[in-house]
Amino acid sequence: MTGCAGKKKDVVITVQEQSDKTFPVYDYFEVEKIINVNADDNHLLSDINSVHINGDYIYTLDSNHKISKIDINTGNIIGQYCQVGRGPQDYMFPIGLSGDDKNLYLLDLMGKSVHKFSYDLKHQGKISIEEMNATSSMYKTKDGFLFFNSFDSEGTGRFAVTDNDGKKKQSFINKKEEILPETDAPVMKTIFTDQLFVPTPDGKVFCFDPDGLQAYLYDGKDMVPQLRIAMDMNYEKQPQTPDPFVKQLYYMNGNILINYSYNLETCLSYYDKNFKLIATGTSQVSDDQPPFKPICQTGDRLITAKSTDDTPGAVLPDRSIQAQIIIHRAK
Repeated sequence: MTGCAGKKKDVVITVQEQSDKTFPVYDYFEVEKIINVNADDNHLLSDINSVHINGDYIYTLDSNHKISKIDINTGNIIGQYCQVGRGPQDYMFPIGLSGDDKNLYLLDLMGKSVHKFSYDLKHQGKISIEEMNATSSMYKTKDGFLFFNSFDSEGTGRFAVTDNDGKKKQSFINKKEEILPETDAPVMKTIFTDQLFVPTPDGKVFCFDPDGLQAYLYDGKDMVPQLRIAMDMNYEKQPQTPDPFVKQLYYMNGNILINYSYNLETCLSYYDKNFKLIATGTSQVSDDQPPFKPICQTGDRLITAKSTDDTPGAVLPDRSIQAQIIIHRAK
């Protein structure tokens, strides 16, 4: 395998803040499909936070905690599931979707559990992950799960591998640190990071630690350091804005795409197989289009989603809003 995922040394790349440039999205990505979601009063849909694709259906998790099954070809919502509470089929604070050939999985941050569904959105049980603390990202492997913990707890490192029942088998990247009980900053920082696990074409998994700004490659047994990201702090910070931080890391055809926040703007930097910077800048495509903000990566495709305000009688966020999901393919 070429590119980053084939190298054994730990490479350092520096993200340069370029607020005066615009990232040329369509020089490197093309629109493969636009899905106009047909929401109605029986199937309400809010802002989409997480996506999983299985066959001809796309599954979304929105800000109103609904899981939706959407036909990719028609845009029709086939079904939904939403049960917030403390019962056996309820979740408290869902934050991400993953899946395998047979089932869809939902990560419940506050409930410290994973909910298992059939692809017809029938609840198939709940998997406890109580032994891990602040687990905020998940990826389903062929024989278990990969989890990211925002801080260590009782011998569990930043990354943990479990079996299909959520029982810990291995943990990696132990970084002991003192967490003040009155702050939830480490947890919140990770929530802002939407996707930390990206599968590679040869069956390995690219794993990103947003706190350590380091990426690793998991091959089923070991987790090997691949690259570290340095943020260029020589920038003109605007008042009351956070320091720059990396939100997502994508592996596209051997290239690396870094999605980061700078002065509350979404920025992108694209690197080739030898870690040479190809392009960088804000993700704004044009004045009449919203910023390019990928939700997740599926194969060599990036998924973006946006809500529109042309549904008659729509009152955000409590009423139905028509959404547009766009599948972008790397050129």
